Amino acid sequence: MVRAGGIDLGGTKIEATAFDNDWAVVETKRIPTPQDSYENLVDALCEMVIWLEETAGSKGLPVGVGIPGFHSKRTGKFLTANLLASGRTVHQDLIDKLGRAVAFENDCNCFALSEAMLGAGRSYASVFGLIIGTGVGGGYCSNGTLISGLNGAAGEYGHLGIPYMTIKELGLDGIQCGCGRTGCFETYLAGPGMRRLAKHVTGKDADAQAITSAAAAGDPQMQEVMRMWARIAAELVAALQCTVDPDCIVLGGGLSKIPNIDRIISEALPGHLLDQTEPPEIRVAEYGDSSGTRGAALAAVQNYEILEEAS
Repeated sequence: MVRAGGIDLGGTKIEATAFDNDWAVVETKRIPTPQDSYENLVDALCEMVIWLEETAGSKGLPVGVGIPGFHSKRTGKFLTANLLASGRTVHQDLIDKLGRAVAFENDCNCFALSEAMLGAGRSYASVFGLIIGTGVGGGYCSNGTLISGLNGAAGEYGHLGIPYMTIKELGLDGIQCGCGRTGCFETYLAGPGMRRLAKHVTGKDADAQAITSAAAAGDPQMQEVMRMWARIAAELVAALQCTVDPDCIVLGGGLSKIPNIDRIISEALPGHLLDQTEPPEIRVAEYGDSSGTRGAALAAVQNYEILEEAS
């Protein structure tokens, strides 16, 4: 029996997954994300919702959509990159076209909810899902409830500034981030940022896999790159501690696949957190890329009654 459906809306593909009562995958469908018009993007989302309903044999199936970017509660408009959806009321347009309730949630929040409820963070009361890949983002879940804020921007810790003393001590420059600000954590912590550190130390270009492999093999320069990267990661954990103070941080995204990444960050924490405080548990996500659709489905179940009343 299908319990709920989740849709992960990405820049290149839309993935829909039906889940059973135990949150195991029943069936998954993927289609390319339309790049030609907003109307076709909404139609593609409708197609996936209808497919989930048909798979479940129920038009009342709870369905959630995970979408990258911010969603203003005041205007209903989205701000998102790589999608023909910025400045549009995607949620309401989809509801109007389908004539039924559909939940919408930030994709990082979907990851956090999935891992907090069913994955690596399920034993903890408060969980921060930290995604480190092409960018740095996250979501915060407390006692099974997402904390999203006015614009859905809660958890976007990649766009906090790296402490000045850290930048100075490591001999780095402030880099302009894609968000328009300068000196964000994302500029040195994300995948391209790790490459930037390697260029700074060695003068050569190297991706995360090459950096970590060489460091593990004993290359002193790449070990220095990893030390610097871990130092910056520790400062981000310190920022998390001083704001939401999570019991557990679950790592996702491409860099979470670095061998022993949880240990690398944990071992860098001493000296960076508040004195005499307990560090959060650092864990790697259990569900990885599939957390997007599972989290969207979970959000739909949590909000289904409210959404039904609203529609």
